[in-house]
Amino acid sequence: MQKGFTLIELMITLVVLVITLSIAVPNFMTWIKNNRIDSNTRALVGALQVARSEAVSRQSVITIDSGGDWTDGFTIYTDTDAAGNTLRVAATDTLIKDLDFTMQGITVNSNDNNNFISFTNTGLLNEGNNQRVIAICDDRGAAEGASITINLTGRSSIGTTNTCTP
Repeated sequence: MQKGFTLIELMITLVVLVITLSIAVPNFMTWIKNNRIDSNTRALVGALQVARSEAVSRQSVITIDSGGDWTDGFTIYTDTDAAGNTLRVAATDTLIKDLDFTMQGITVNSNDNNNFISFTNTGLLNEGNNQRVIAICDDRGAAEGASITINLTGRSSIGTTNTCTP
């Protein structure tokens, strides 16, 4: 008696393997995209929390600046002149944290198209009378995206979004 697989057994095994992979691979790609949005959203919320807590502990205006594109990382620094803008002056503004990373395949948009967020020395949002909403999406659109809402008290919360351009 010979040992081994027959051609029919091998073909059936390959068919089962192909069917299993055709089901698993798309689900795995969806999981990767969901994880990418979630981790990038949490990284941005973490940076916002650092900026707010530094504003209170240092008793000064702290700005988180995207440098024009939120997907390329951001810088947190003291805003000595309290202008609440992205004009960081190296001689007077102290760099707190420089988060340099790339959000691949992600779009990040703010409801007022500003590239910075500032907190007052009491931790309040230094944006006048408007809360900030930041939408984080990928190529699947708003249905799978996330949003970060920063209310006037400076607290940020993660939610779902219905648009990639809030």
